[in-house]
Amino acid sequence: GQDVANRVVLDLNSPVFLDELFSLDKTELARVVKARKKLRSRNWDTFTTHRGSRWEEIRHIAAPNGKPAHSFRLSQKYRALAYRDGAFLRVLSLHLDHDSAYEG
Repeated sequence: GQDVANRVVLDLNSPVFLDELFSLDKTELARVVKARKKLRSRNWDTFTTHRGSRWEEIRHIAAPNGKPAHSFRLSQKYRALAYRDGAFLRVLSLHLDHDSAYEG
């Protein structure tokens, strides 16, 4: 089984993220919720190394804890900007994944 102590704990309380989340259409909202369920079942090692997550450091954006922010794939169309704070994955905002426009 997975290391429960190392499990990703989601924090989706950012007002910016929530505004963006609630403005999604039903289909996209359902995809994001599905991704959230998948994320909750992963530990940090799996999440940050899984190809589908596309966990990438964004060096020019500092998170509130002073460390670099990261982006990860939330759905086929969207990425999230977030940072790790202990066990927490604190999601800051939602962005269209521009790379998805080039994928077949």
